[in-house]
Amino acid sequence: MKIAIDTQTTLGRKSGFGFYVENLVKNLERIDKENDYSLINKGTEEDLNSPQRFWWDQAGFLKKAKKLKADVLHQPCFSLPVFGKMKKIVTVHDLIPIRFPKNLNWPSRMFFTKWMPYTYKFADRIITISESTKKDLIDILKLDSDKIKVIYEAAGDEYRVVEDFDRIKVVKDKYKIEGPYILNVGTLEPRKNLEFLIKVFAGVVKDKDIGHKLVLVGKKGWGYEMMFDLIKKLDLEERVIWTDYVEDGDLPYLYSGADLFVFPSKYEGFGLPLLEAMSCGVPVISSNTSSMPEVVGEVGILISPDHENEWVENIIKVLGNSEKQREMKSQGLKRAGEFSWEKCARETLDVYNSFK
Repeated sequence: MKIAIDTQTTLGRKSGFGFYVENLVKNLERIDKENDYSLINKGTEEDLNSPQRFWWDQAGFLKKAKKLKADVLHQPCFSLPVFGKMKKIVTVHDLIPIRFPKNLNWPSRMFFTKWMPYTYKFADRIITISESTKKDLIDILKLDSDKIKVIYEAAGDEYRVVEDFDRIKVVKDKYKIEGPYILNVGTLEPRKNLEFLIKVFAGVVKDKDIGHKLVLVGKKGWGYEMMFDLIKKLDLEERVIWTDYVEDGDLPYLYSGADLFVFPSKYEGFGLPLLEAMSCGVPVISSNTSSMPEVVGEVGILISPDHENEWVENIIKVLGNSEKQREMKSQGLKRAGEFSWEKCARETLDVYNSFK
């Protein structure tokens, strides 16, 4: 079969979508010697806005796939072409735009909350990255459960325990991080629940200050100003470090240098930073909502993203108990080992081959 995959998201500064496509394609090409893959992109590194994305999905990508006489078309991130006679697969990562539409301008809101879900109805198969998102697709969009296959993501091979402490120090110095720290990774936006995290950290400092700083890694989304105002109000400017977007190669070192990874997000399609942290041997405390329990399993601490006191108590408990940290590190590494991009690729290949 000839399989066309949209790889536009792998160009330029990659987001989580880009890493998903890059790792999937790399492993498909390694394990599958029978099918013929066509990797289609626009040939530009620009970040497509909603009108550009609409045109690319529905015309540009489809036109190139038709020209290559593709048997199967896989849109791994955005809207599925509604025309074309080839078999169609779409990967749905989450329903964040539908659940949290406030951060979208009008064109993006129409594209992500109306048009994109509409196109899923034209899919012959739907891949999604968690049971939680599958449930959303069935409950909210009323899609046919028989068409939906859950295939988990994985952390990249670069996410592993780093014992090069000199290199960790170099990366810490680059981002002006001194001393022990608690880490969070994710875009600065209300869904990530970072104002709540700041209040939790203030409670930790007040209750039992053992010298840790809170390091926030991620680019600005929307509503971030309130978080910075809260940091100032709570007099935590010397204790909270915001790195902005960091280079991909630096992240494994920032994870490995942390004593604890905290993730109080309200909603995730998967929660890849949790898997990255566990792969680097970092104890994890996470929200117990949406997909996050699927990723963490029973090896981390799962708490409601609204229970501030529980977060404070458990952070103090983990940071003050080296034996607990070692236990969580060991269990987390085993859990992370259950996810792999090769497994993701093999299960995706099964979906492709179902059309034979």
